[in-house]
Amino acid sequence: MRRRYSLSQALLARLLDVSLRTVSAAESAPAIPPPLRRNITQVNRLCAALAESMQTPFVGLWLDQPNQLLAGLKPVEAIERGQLDLVWQVAEALRSGSLL
Repeated sequence: MRRRYSLSQALLARLLDVSLRTVSAAESAPAIPPPLRRNITQVNRLCAALAESMQTPFVGLWLDQPNQLLAGLKPVEAIERGQLDLVWQVAEALRSGSLL
């Protein structure tokens, strides 16, 4: 997932609300640790939705750039502040083409 969407370990850690060390350990593990499965599934769903409206390698860049529709916050910052629903609204609007 990280390579597909061009997510750095640091960005993925922020999206998952875990430490960089946890992401690194999870990447070396033979299977996704159970406590991370739900969060990884949610992040993967968001990234897949975004990939429907932009080239896949740009998803990570979009998540880490200030966005006017999020009051100048980066989407990752909005997620960290508990505004995941708002980020989903922007993603859905992008996917439907209503923002273009």
